[in-house]
Amino acid sequence: MSTKTQEPARDLKDVRRELDVIDDAIQDLLMKRTELVVEVAEAKARAASAAGAGSFIAFRPGREAEVLRRLAARQTGRFPLKVVFRLFREIISTMTGIQGPFRVDVFGAGDTLAYWDLARSYYGSSTPMELHDNARDVLRRAGSDPSVVAILPEPGNFEGTDWWPSLARSGPDGARVVARLPFLDVDDEAEMPKALVVTQATFDETGDDTSLLVVSTQGNVSEAAIAARVKAVGFDATRVSVAQTKEGGATRHNLFAVKSYVKADDARLADLVSEGPAEHAVIIGGYANPVRRAKDGK
Repeated sequence: MSTKTQEPARDLKDVRRELDVIDDAIQDLLMKRTELVVEVAEAKARAASAAGAGSFIAFRPGREAEVLRRLAARQTGRFPLKVVFRLFREIISTMTGIQGPFRVDVFGAGDTLAYWDLARSYYGSSTPMELHDNARDVLRRAGSDPSVVAILPEPGNFEGTDWWPSLARSGPDGARVVARLPFLDVDDEAEMPKALVVTQATFDETGDDTSLLVVSTQGNVSEAAIAARVKAVGFDATRVSVAQTKEGGATRHNLFAVKSYVKADDARLADLVSEGPAEHAVIIGGYANPVRRAKDGK
């Protein structure tokens, strides 16, 4: 009969020494990462100068989403993924600030602390951040300053959520939706508020994305007719909000979430307009779909 020999318990001092070695290695890697980010920033600056641009936008929301997804795929054990994301968001946001000017403007009417907490959790504890009680003011700041990241409520039927039609009129060089917060959806936290991130950065394809389509009409056009036309041209989409503006006549705007990445010049947008009943159809950006978990770290 074989017996198992138990390993003797290690001295607490030895364990703490090993933890110190790990901490030093983490710090060394952060310093090395900073050096590499400076190299990236210098390369971006050279490319912007060669293209005749005075500066570059440091934000890469698509790349950031890919980093977090990769971390989620390799995470094991009891350490919560939410905390891993928070740690790396601090690192990513700090590195973005090293590359160039960077600040966050947050819509804060209603559930003020919820949107502020979302923004702080994703964009770091040291990033300059300001709270505003007017969603259109936040949107205006993002449209006029490429260093601004705007945090706005996910469109719906509550205060401050009718800001999105402005993006449909801003043109291809304006601000656009590039991300959705939070980036980790946990089933037992489904009631947490959600926000969209608007900046002048690019909405890049990541392989698992949602695009936001605005279809605008004038006159008495039913929502069912618009939805049917969106489906007919080939979009797998769900309407998420409707809003009305009165600039130059009453215009009804329908916001659809499309289950894929859609380019700004997608031919189906022209099809929506050419064959009616839409008068205008435009992609206002979108986001990399968040990581989903049934539970986290339990």
